[in-house]
Amino acid sequence: MRNGLKEWIDGHVTITVRGKRFERLLNMAVRDGIRIWNIRRVGEELTRCDIVIRDYFRLRPLLRETGCRAHVDSRGGLPFWLIRLRRRLGLAIGAVLFFLGLYMLSSFVWTVEVSGTRHMDPQKVLKAAEQIGIKEGAWKVKLKEPLTMQKELMSLLPEATWVGVDIQGTRVLLQVVEKDAPVKPQPTSPRHLVAKKRAVITKILPEVGKSQVTVNQLVEKGQVLISGIIGNETRQQAVSARGTVKGEVWYVSEVSVPLTQTMYRLTGEQQERQYLLLGSYAVQVWPLNKLTFGHAEETESRFVPSFSGYTSPVGWKTIHAMETEPVQKKITVQEATETAKRFAREDILRKAGKDAVIADEKVLHVTSENGKVYLSIHFSVIEDIAVEQPLTWVPQTPAETGKP
Repeated sequence: MRNGLKEWIDGHVTITVRGKRFERLLNMAVRDGIRIWNIRRVGEELTRCDIVIRDYFRLRPLLRETGCRAHVDSRGGLPFWLIRLRRRLGLAIGAVLFFLGLYMLSSFVWTVEVSGTRHMDPQKVLKAAEQIGIKEGAWKVKLKEPLTMQKELMSLLPEATWVGVDIQGTRVLLQVVEKDAPVKPQPTSPRHLVAKKRAVITKILPEVGKSQVTVNQLVEKGQVLISGIIGNETRQQAVSARGTVKGEVWYVSEVSVPLTQTMYRLTGEQQERQYLLLGSYAVQVWPLNKLTFGHAEETESRFVPSFSGYTSPVGWKTIHAMETEPVQKKITVQEATETAKRFAREDILRKAGKDAVIADEKVLHVTSENGKVYLSIHFSVIEDIAVEQPLTWVPQTPAETGKP
């Protein structure tokens, strides 16, 4: 079995063998354990093949025995690459110094960011982090374990419930979760609950206040549902009305859907690209050429070694790109109608708000023209129709009521 990496390390040459007895030469080479591959005829008495350098010198006695001659066409592999590199020693040294400098630069902390603070001053978090060694220019090797730094930061920041330390290359992210202060109830002024839409009442549950409507009653927009004035004629009090009022509201939705849909399908063309990660930089290693797709789906995977909280600045990234092409698909009127209904339902529920439920729907009109299907749909939706309305109320005196 061939080992491409070993062949590259040992070095190999491409040779052209001239002679009529190449088949005998090949049999003798196989008998002696000489590795030859990529054998191909290029002429009547010419054959081209690849062979490892050390096996090429073992091939010479067999060439003399069979009366064949060999000519080296090209050379490849690590030994020849090192020879060419020796001629450009300055360039090699510069590349080594570049990667060494890049590694050294990626071994320091250059950015410290704070996230999650609402009431706490981020500068206070940065000062506490600086006390335990987390600051710009700090050498990451000298930093403590993330769990240890988290405990120390929490002791320095009593306002925080939890502090996370995440080292991402040359950046340190401090994630703060603040303690929730007890919420003090805000005093509310007197108010009614009124209808925000025209509807038929389906459910009313007053918690504070006096109900002014009943189930199955038609109410108009702005009509009082739960009054904030309670009591009798002689003694009244204004409160902040609270409760739940559900009503049936009606909508008419106009939707259009094209009969020709654009979809994307895989063409089978794909490419897997390998990148060497050096800090925040990514250098494409293989293949050397990058295929350009008009439309493509890409998936990415990364491997960055880490040990005991220390993340290596050097990693590996693989991107798998698959080419896609647009395809025009025609759908039937029935399919377009179902799609339009789905879009209309989503739009109505978004307008109706949280906890809304569609009680009934009815297609009023369907038209197909100009490559589109047009629908008019009537919806009955059960939703919360109550909205607060402040009230200005002055207590009536007995004289005003006409009673002693």
